[in-house]
Amino acid sequence: MDNIGFSSATKGNGELIQHTDQIAEVRFTGSSYELGKYVGEVAKDQILGGIDRFDHTLGVMLPGLNVISLSKSFEDQDVFDRLKATSPDAEAYIQGLAKSLNRTPCLLLAIGMSDEAIYESQRNGGVGFLQAGHDPELQAKCTVMGISDKNGKGWAGANFDYMGVYYEGLIMLNHTDTDGKIRVIQTWAGLVPYGGISKGGQVIIMNTMVDEGTAREMANGNIIDSSSTPSYYLSWEPYNIEKPQQLIDMFKAYQQYTSYFSYTAVGSENNVLNIENNYGNDVSFSEGDWKTHANHSLYIDKNFVDDSFAGNSLARQKAVDMFMGKATIDTPESQVRDVLEAKPLWKGRSEMTGTVTSTYYAINGKEVDMFIRTDENHPTVHITNYQKRKPTGASLI
Repeated sequence: MDNIGFSSATKGNGELIQHTDQIAEVRFTGSSYELGKYVGEVAKDQILGGIDRFDHTLGVMLPGLNVISLSKSFEDQDVFDRLKATSPDAEAYIQGLAKSLNRTPCLLLAIGMSDEAIYESQRNGGVGFLQAGHDPELQAKCTVMGISDKNGKGWAGANFDYMGVYYEGLIMLNHTDTDGKIRVIQTWAGLVPYGGISKGGQVIIMNTMVDEGTAREMANGNIIDSSSTPSYYLSWEPYNIEKPQQLIDMFKAYQQYTSYFSYTAVGSENNVLNIENNYGNDVSFSEGDWKTHANHSLYIDKNFVDDSFAGNSLARQKAVDMFMGKATIDTPESQVRDVLEAKPLWKGRSEMTGTVTSTYYAINGKEVDMFIRTDENHPTVHITNYQKRKPTGASLI
């Protein structure tokens, strides 16, 4: 692997560490509004460059679809105001980011809620990868797994697959809030959360529920309407939990959401929790020594979920279930990666979609070590929710 030298710069209560040309880490102490403002200041070029690439991708997916049209739709339907009512913390972060980037909160939220853009493309005959019947090479393929001994130890693994535009511009938010509580949020461009560590020290790993979005599309249901809670609530709030029950309460707080996610919370003191929101306003969950998830519901069967659905979601689910059925709390990272980085889980990288990151999490009490890989040409990036570590391949300045 190439080990390229990168840099770290400190400003006020924060620090931007450029671990590789694909992954940056922001370490910051302060409020969520201040965090957003700081991220927009120190990573402005990365974020705005990512927005431009995302905008181009939307046009490829569906001619005429772009971030301006999406943000106008969000404004017309008061999506940001509804986020403010349901998640003041997420609203504060987006407000701070909007301030420093000189962009409207609705524009940033339209990008942060990217699943809705894909659903919009699919509904109108454009390219999509969150439904049945599309080119298998373009379908989503996220898979997660985690285990806890409930006695101080645990581990988890997650592949995050999404748009090719996400291959660069990854920003890890290592945030200490005003109460001294730490959360780590893996994001693309500071806008799209996709995993990390909660304030309670639980690993939080997620999947898009492709079958639920497909069920809504088949029923001609609205993606966004006056009664739906913005999915950014589901994207942001899990990292604020301190106990697994809070994740259940969070999901059940509202009935209808604009998108569908599964979360798996893995800590060192409790059963592993998996939870989904389902089309029809259901919430399904279960707990156990270990849990896994691909891109279809584990609780509600659908007749259109076949072997080719959602990047072979059934085969991936079977593969991780077989592995975890034999795994123990002492299974080494190398064996976990053998599963994450091979078929059927591993997608590779094509122009439109691919494996963005493959992350292994080691849990020791409330302390969690994240080891993030992108591709064979870059070193593994090591990030923690506790002591500050020397950045991966970085030179401090």
